[in-house]
Amino acid sequence: MVTVSRAQAHALETIVAAMVLLASVTFALQVTAVTPLTASTSSQHIENQQAAVADGVLTAAAETGALKRTVLFTHPENGSFYDIDARGYYVDGGPPTAFGEMLDESFLDRGIAFNVYLHYLRDREVRRTTRLVYMGEPSDHAVSRTRLVTLADDDALTEPGTSPGGDPRAVETTKTLESVAAETDETYFIQDGSAGPLYAVVDVEVVVWRM
Repeated sequence: MVTVSRAQAHALETIVAAMVLLASVTFALQVTAVTPLTASTSSQHIENQQAAVADGVLTAAAETGALKRTVLFTHPENGSFYDIDARGYYVDGGPPTAFGEMLDESFLDRGIAFNVYLHYLRDREVRRTTRLVYMGEPSDHAVSRTRLVTLADDDALTEPGTSPGGDPRAVETTKTLESVAAETDETYFIQDGSAGPLYAVVDVEVVVWRM
């Protein structure tokens, strides 16, 4: 059950995320010139705008913890994300988390498609990629932005929940990455890459393009 303090934290998360996102959008709009532009120059300005918004979303999600909670949004029984498509990832928008909601509001609601990839090391040396969101093949004018997420052994897996306002959120469970790794019938899609308290480092990549 979500405690009062956690509810307050989620409310603060929403406010901070909104402020950072607003700042990124304002910056992006300032980048776009108001004078007549050639087609190629106009396209470049649109790409710059989308890249700035993607940076803002990733920054806000990272600072509020929404990004990490989405990376941990998996079933301990099979290591898959909650409520995914049969193909193993989300296809109609972001996941039912605060980070997914930010992606939908920033891009999907404005006719901009996006993919989200999670890059990490397997067996400490082989780079692997897991699709979190895949809405199709990006266009030639797609832009990409990334953000690193550090996972620790004591980080808790998350599951579907709601904010005080009723919006979907990823809420912590009692299962940590360390405890899941110790169970033979539970799993996480990323292996423990360190003998110490560090579990893994995940590079979250957001690719956006106009549909």
